Amino acid sequence: MQLKVTKSAASIFYSAIIYFHFIIFVLGIVEFVFYKYELMKVISPVTTLNALLITVVLLVIQKLSLNTKTKKYKISIVAASFLCFFLVQISVWFHMLQKFQISLIDSNPFTFSLSAVFLFTLFAAIFVKASYKNIQIIEMKKIKIVVFIAVFIGATVWHQASLSVVKNQEANARAKVYLIETMINKSIEGQKKALSRVKARINNVSFDDFKRLIDIDQKTYTNDYNIIKGMLVLDSKLNFVSGNAFSKNFYSKGMLEKPIIKAWLTQNHDDIQFATNSLTLNSATPILMLLASVEIANNSKYYILNLLDINLLLEKGYLNYLSQYDTYLGLTPSIYFSLDDNNANKTNLSELINSYKHFITQKINVMDLVDHDVYSFINDYESIHIDTIIDQSILWLTFMFIFIFVQVADSSRIIQFRAKHDELTGLLKLTALEAEFLKASYAKRGNNFSTVILKVDFFEEMYISLGYKISDELIKSVSARIYESTHNIALIAKGASDSFVLYFFDISPESLKQKIKSLIMELSEVHLIDNNELNLKVSGGAVTYKQLDLFNIRLNLQQANIALGKAKELGGNQLYFYQQFMEDKHNETVTIRNNLQNALKNNALEVFYQPVHRLNENTITGVEALVRWSNGNEWVSPAKFIPIAETTGQIVQVGEQVLNKVIEDIKKYPQLQNMTVAVNFSTKQIIKDDFASNLLSLLTKNNIIFENFTVEVTESSFQEKKAIEKKLIELVDSGLNVAIDDFGAGYSSLSYLTHQPANIIKIDREFTIGAHLVNTKEQKMLDTIIRVCYDLDKKVIVEGVEDEELIKHLSQFEGIKIQGYFFSKPLPIDSLIAYIKNSKNEHRLLR
Repeated sequence: MQLKVTKSAASIFYSAIIYFHFIIFVLGIVEFVFYKYELMKVISPVTTLNALLITVVLLVIQKLSLNTKTKKYKISIVAASFLCFFLVQISVWFHMLQKFQISLIDSNPFTFSLSAVFLFTLFAAIFVKASYKNIQIIEMKKIKIVVFIAVFIGATVWHQASLSVVKNQEANARAKVYLIETMINKSIEGQKKALSRVKARINNVSFDDFKRLIDIDQKTYTNDYNIIKGMLVLDSKLNFVSGNAFSKNFYSKGMLEKPIIKAWLTQNHDDIQFATNSLTLNSATPILMLLASVEIANNSKYYILNLLDINLLLEKGYLNYLSQYDTYLGLTPSIYFSLDDNNANKTNLSELINSYKHFITQKINVMDLVDHDVYSFINDYESIHIDTIIDQSILWLTFMFIFIFVQVADSSRIIQFRAKHDELTGLLKLTALEAEFLKASYAKRGNNFSTVILKVDFFEEMYISLGYKISDELIKSVSARIYESTHNIALIAKGASDSFVLYFFDISPESLKQKIKSLIMELSEVHLIDNNELNLKVSGGAVTYKQLDLFNIRLNLQQANIALGKAKELGGNQLYFYQQFMEDKHNETVTIRNNLQNALKNNALEVFYQPVHRLNENTITGVEALVRWSNGNEWVSPAKFIPIAETTGQIVQVGEQVLNKVIEDIKKYPQLQNMTVAVNFSTKQIIKDDFASNLLSLLTKNNIIFENFTVEVTESSFQEKKAIEKKLIELVDSGLNVAIDDFGAGYSSLSYLTHQPANIIKIDREFTIGAHLVNTKEQKMLDTIIRVCYDLDKKVIVEGVEDEELIKHLSQFEGIKIQGYFFSKPLPIDSLIAYIKNSKNEHRLLR
C-alpha cells in the first residue's frame, strides 16, 4: 500500500513546521521574561533566535521553487538531512550512557533534544519543497487552524513539562543547600552548647580546679565528639597552657599568629564565638574554631578554643540522595570549600564555574552571624536526560497526530470535493450546483440572474477521431479558459460530456451577451494539446430572470438548453437567448423524441421505397428505402423526426430497424433481389469501428448480393470527412455501392468529387430547379456536375425530378438515372411490388 501525500496535505505539513518554529520562538521569549530559573533554560536565547531565523527562512522559501534538477540530487539532499537528524536523535537517546560531547549545545539536554526536532522539521521542509514545486495552496483553512492549535498545545505542553523538570532540579539543588545550612548550624549550635557547659563549670574556680577540670573535659570531649580535634587553652597573653597533641601541633605551627585571629581571640565576649581558620582551609583538616573566655577565682583570664573539623560538620550520609549536585561553600574570596567527599576545594571561582555548565547560587546564614555563598552544580544529567526523552516524545506525538489528522482530513476533503466536483475539470457537478447556487445567491442578495449553457460544437465527432485522451485534455483546456474568464462573476459547473453550465449574478442581459460572446471568441482560439493545434466552435444558450424566486434549476437548465438548440440550429458558434415562443417547439421536440422511442421499442417504423429509373432504357433499376412513421392516425414527416433522432442518438436505432426491415423485404420479394436497394445510414452508424464488418457479415448471412446493395450517406452530414472516408472506401472495395445523397447541398465542391469515397453521386433537387429551361445557368450547372461525375467514372442519380421537360433534357446523358415524383412517390412494399409488375418494361429490368 503506497502512502500518498497530496499537494494540499504537503502545504499543511509545511505550515505546521512554520507554526512550530514560531511558537518555539514565542515560548523562548515568554520563558526569558517570566520564568527566572537559574539552573538552566529550556529554550535558551540562542535557540530562541534560531527558531525565529528558521521561521523567516521557511516563509521565504515557501514562495520559491526548489530547483532540484535531477532526482539523484533531490534524493541526496533529503538523505543528508535525514542522516544528520538521525545521528543527533540517536545521541539524544543514548547521551547519558555514551557521555557524548558534541558541542556546547550538548550541555543542555533540552536544547540538545530540541535541536533534533529542529533538524527533523528542516528535513521535512526540504523534503516537501523537493517533492512539490509549489506548496502555496490557500485552502483547508479550518484544517490549518486545527493544526496550529495542535502544534501550539504540543509545544506548550512540552515546554511546561520541561520547565517542570528544571523547576524540580533547581528545587533539589536548593534543597541540598538548605539541608547543608541546617546541618552546619545544628552542628555549630551543638558544639557551642558543649563549650558553654565547659565554660560554666570552670568559671570562677581555683586554678587547681581549673587545671583538673580542663584536663578532664579535653579527654572527654575529644573522645566523645569526633568533630573536636583538640581543645586548646591559652592564657591572657595567648600563651599555650594545655591541649592535646593536635592542639599543641596547631599552636606550634603558628595557626593563631595572624593579627586578625589574635584580635578576635582577645575581644571581650561573654558568649561563645566561632571563626574559621583560613590557614587550615586547604589542609586535610580544615578547622572551625569555637572560642570561650573564662575568668577563674584569682581573676586570671583564659581562652578555651575547641578546634572543630569542618569536614565533620555535615552528616553527609543524609546528602547521598542529592549526590548529582556538587556543592561548594564560599568561605573566603579565594577558598571555595567542597562539601562533598569526592571533590577538592577550589581557589578560583571562574575555574570552578567553567568546570560545570549548570548551577545555582544561594546564600546561607551561619548562626545568624555571617552569610556565605553556596554554589550547587549539576554533575550527573542522567535523570534529566530521561525526562528530556520523555518530554521530547510529546513533540513526536504531536507531529504524528498532525500527520495522521491532516491525511484523514485531506482524504475526507478529497472525498467531499469529488462528490461535488467533476473529476476531469475540477468544476462543480450538476448535482451539487443547486445547493452551491442558493448558498452563493443568498450571500450576494442581488438581482438579474442568468443561466448559460455552453457546448462544444461537433465534439462527439472530434472525440471519435481524436481519441479520449486528447479529447479529455481539450475539455480541460476549455474548462480552464471558462474558469479564468468567469469564476469571479459566475458559478460554473460541468454538464454532460462537452457542456458547461454557468450561473451569473447581478449582470444585465446586455453585459451577459457581451461577456459570453467574448468568451466564445476566446474558446475558439487555438488549443495546443500534445503538439496538436485544435480549433473548435462553441454554442451557447441563455435564460435570464430578475428575481431569485424564479430560480428553478430544472426549468432554467431546460430553457437554456432550448436556447442552445436554437443556437446550434442557426449554425452554432453563437449565443442565443431563450424566448417564450421557443417553448412550444421544444415541447413538440420532446414529444416527438418520446413517441419515437416508443415506436422504436414497438418496432413501429415502416419502410417505403421510391423507384429509381434509368431513362435511356425506361426501366426500374433500383429503389431507395425511406423510413416512415405513423404516429397514431397521422404521418410524422421525416424532416421533423430525423433531425431530432440525429441529435438524441436515436438515429442509430432507427437505422438498425430500417436495415432489418429492408433485409426482410429483400428476402421475401424476388423483385428486390434483382435490383439495387439503397439504404440511408447516419454517420453515427458508419463511424463505429465495427460498422463495415457487421454490415458485410449481415448481408452475407442473408445471401444478399453485395453489388445489389447501396449504402447512402447524406453529403451534408460530413462534419468529419476523414472519420468516415476510410469506412466507405472499405465498403466500395468489398463490392458494395456507396452513394453520396444530396450532393451539392452540403460542404462539398466539384473538386471534392476527385476523391469522393463513393461510386454513385445523387444530385440534390436544388440543382434541378430551373434546369428544365434551355440554356439557363441552372441547366448549365447541372450538366457540368453530370459530366464531371461521368469523367470520374461515377454513376449519377438525379433526385427530385418532377418536370417532363427536364426528363427530355436529361435523356441525352447515357445511363442517367432518375428518382422523383415524375415517376413515383415513395411506396409501401406492396404498392412497390405492384408498381414493378405493372411496369411495361418489367421483362427488361436491369441491375
